[in-house]
Amino acid sequence: MRAAQLTAPRQWELIETDKPEPVDGKILVRMERVAVCGSDQPPFCGVHEGYPQPIGTTGHEGLGIIEACPSGHYQEGERVLLWGFDRGLFQEYVLADDKGGCIRLPTDLPEEKVLMSQLLGTVIHSFYKIGNIIDQDVLVIGQGPVGLLFNAVLRNLGARRIIALDKLDYRLEVGRQMGATHVINPTQQDPATAVAQITGGAMADLVIEAVGITETLNLVPSLCRRNAQVICFGVPDKEHHEGLYNIKVLDMLRQELRLTFSVGPNPDRDYRPALDWIVQDRIDVGPIVSHILPFDQIQQAFVMAFDEPEPHQALKIVLNLS
Repeated sequence: MRAAQLTAPRQWELIETDKPEPVDGKILVRMERVAVCGSDQPPFCGVHEGYPQPIGTTGHEGLGIIEACPSGHYQEGERVLLWGFDRGLFQEYVLADDKGGCIRLPTDLPEEKVLMSQLLGTVIHSFYKIGNIIDQDVLVIGQGPVGLLFNAVLRNLGARRIIALDKLDYRLEVGRQMGATHVINPTQQDPATAVAQITGGAMADLVIEAVGITETLNLVPSLCRRNAQVICFGVPDKEHHEGLYNIKVLDMLRQELRLTFSVGPNPDRDYRPALDWIVQDRIDVGPIVSHILPFDQIQQAFVMAFDEPEPHQALKIVLNLS
């Protein structure tokens, strides 16, 4: 079967490897779609150590069709969202746990649409940790796929103003489609001044940091009111594989900010409501998926996502393995 392997920084290779065999407790899944995730960036860009990476790594956002299930818990031909699996998903077949390892998906919706249940579920997971959203002024730092989904969830939960911040104008345009009421490009205006103007000087009640770098987290104290809540969602391994931040803690202390870290998710509690929201059209995830590429273009997909996003106006890139 075909598989992809990250053999060196910024270098994917397509290889042939053995197809796994289904065994008790495992389901054989033929992969249909696998998405490129922001957490795939550090290994691709050489921040993480150890090459070549294991075959199929770092793919983890995927769905496929069940080809065999010895236990009978699933039927052949069912479409599933993968959760517990035995290898990276950038390959044609994987084994998944037959209890708690998959979420059943409808077959009458586009694969790319229901695939977003995984990412939306991780976003929804954050909201169990905080209180009321209704009538709150919220700032979302970063308008990649995660930030865009935060916009949509905030709109569903009743936020008053949803302020999107990003350096790329095309992302801000999609940010408005996904629910942002106001947008700020920090290369064109001072973020603190802009937030003050939007909120009448009150500043943000809640800030969501969806980037994961020192620069953006250090912006937070200047953008929110005293005792504001902050969701730290961006994974801090973009600059160091240890996840180090050089943070101005004193600024956060003086503002008495309440930091909440969220990575999650619990698949049964988080993916299922995410799927419901998508199926019921509570959230249109269509604008997030910017590209669908054949699996053999995985190298181009990663270059577009992490080296050349602006020329391609890349957001969520999905690989088609069908």
